[in-house]
Amino acid sequence: MSIVTKALTAAAIAATGLMLAGHVASAQPAPLKMTLFGQPSVNNDSIWMAIEQGFYKEEGLDVTYRLFPSGTTAFQAFQTGQGDIVLAGDLPSVQYFFRTKGDFRIIAVAERDARNYVAVARKDITKPQDLAGKTVATRVGSTGSWFISEYLNKNKVDPKTVAVKNLDTQVLPTALCGGDISAFFIWQPIGSRAVEICPDQAHILSDATGYIQGYLVAGARPEWLATPQGKEIATRWLRATLKGKAFAEKNFGAVAAYAKAKLDLTEKATRDQWSTYERPIALDKVYYEDFCSLSRWAQGEQLTTEKIDFTKLTWTEGFAAIDAKMNVAPPPPC
Repeated sequence: MSIVTKALTAAAIAATGLMLAGHVASAQPAPLKMTLFGQPSVNNDSIWMAIEQGFYKEEGLDVTYRLFPSGTTAFQAFQTGQGDIVLAGDLPSVQYFFRTKGDFRIIAVAERDARNYVAVARKDITKPQDLAGKTVATRVGSTGSWFISEYLNKNKVDPKTVAVKNLDTQVLPTALCGGDISAFFIWQPIGSRAVEICPDQAHILSDATGYIQGYLVAGARPEWLATPQGKEIATRWLRATLKGKAFAEKNFGAVAAYAKAKLDLTEKATRDQWSTYERPIALDKVYYEDFCSLSRWAQGEQLTTEKIDFTKLTWTEGFAAIDAKMNVAPPPPC
């Protein structure tokens, strides 16, 4: 074979290879796009690590991750039709479900904890009774509202003697350090941040142990979940987030590095939260029990007159497709 012939043959083989490579590349399905609403809080770490470690990409997802100060605020955008999956607390999720006449489904518990919710107070407030006649704050409508109510009632402080102010989460530390409020009830790391800003004026009065167990749940619209693409995206998202959970639980350094780079959180503030909570990424018996407790409290406070029907509130098809053992039969309405 002449040199020219060899060159032509090599060129032909190379061209064929390029054509085959191009065909394979074009045969790869385009990633499924989705928008996720979250919060600047360490309890999103399963999602953070799924993003950082490429688990969503491995599942063929192109995830846009938008941050909101709270789940309550995220729901304001979600109700306008924006976003596909939203992360929010327990009370905001239940209230949104009732407010939109059932246009919401919880697809997973992302996180739960009692120690992650804190009451932060000025140094002159040393016991629950000191809050009588004072102004406290939370993001009204969030799980913080439930915490305040349970904290006051269980400590026999008349709720009528305590003024509750509605503030967004990022404002709470400044309001406390400036003396505009005497205490606030919210999730971490907001409490740790306030103590870092004015350690001579602020302290952790209590966490939520014995009062409530706060939740971060993921939810979506039933109409979207009922479509083949919506169901596929939600199921892939659950599968990838389970991988993110497993990584986040064993790699604090990676979580702390993300929190520092994205949220400018100190390692201590990150660890204060990271070390306290559970990441079920499931729909389990504890979820149903705790949400029944929340429902009974909400009915007692006349926030709703309706019981929670879990067959309507909860979407179980995602976990059914991943592992049937992860689906616990829901209880009767409560």
